[in-house]
Amino acid sequence: MSTTATRTSTRGTPTSGSQHRPVPSDTRSKLKTVLIADDEHLIAAGLVSNVRSLGYEPMGPAGTGEQALEIARETKPDLAMLDIRMPGMGGIEVARILWEEMRTPTVIVSAYSDPESVQESSDAGVFAYLLKPVDPVSLRVTISVAWSRAQALLEHAGRVEQLTRNLNNRRTVEQAKWKLVEEQSMNEQEAHRRLQVFARSTRTSLVEIARQVLEDGLDLTDTET
Repeated sequence: MSTTATRTSTRGTPTSGSQHRPVPSDTRSKLKTVLIADDEHLIAAGLVSNVRSLGYEPMGPAGTGEQALEIARETKPDLAMLDIRMPGMGGIEVARILWEEMRTPTVIVSAYSDPESVQESSDAGVFAYLLKPVDPVSLRVTISVAWSRAQALLEHAGRVEQLTRNLNNRRTVEQAKWKLVEEQSMNEQEAHRRLQVFARSTRTSLVEIARQVLEDGLDLTDTET
């Protein structure tokens, strides 16, 4: 997963190491709450103020990684902004846990612009890398890009999951059909038709009837076709 270190130029145009596709116009309406964690009080307060000015509801701020996790588990934020270095658990480890537990994407906020720090942030759950000091323009763009990337990844994962489920369902139906052919003395076309008829008559999904044939030995020899 790629992350982006963003710095605002003197002309106010964010520059980054990679090109981004346009952020959907409805991104802001979907993103509502942002968890903020930074052990530097003034920076945390500034992030809270800037996030609120962008129309989002700030959660926190937290001063440690452990506190950030505690707040996140209680409030379920849409997105997190985490300092890369905090007492105890660092921002990258917190980001990984937030993504694994609740699919909350993270923007890492850091004073370090060296390649090692940026590469360190290329971990699950981190969708952007924002350099301190943070200004409102780069903050707005970075939040939008991170949120858009996270939603695109989740949408892709959902499509893959649905495709996998469809393939597994087809395999289950095929296996049930051939079990009927072998054990209940019917040809392939008749077996498939009986599965469909029984599913319709019982208002049950075809794959569920197929599972009953495979697991419970459901007898369809008397099913009207």
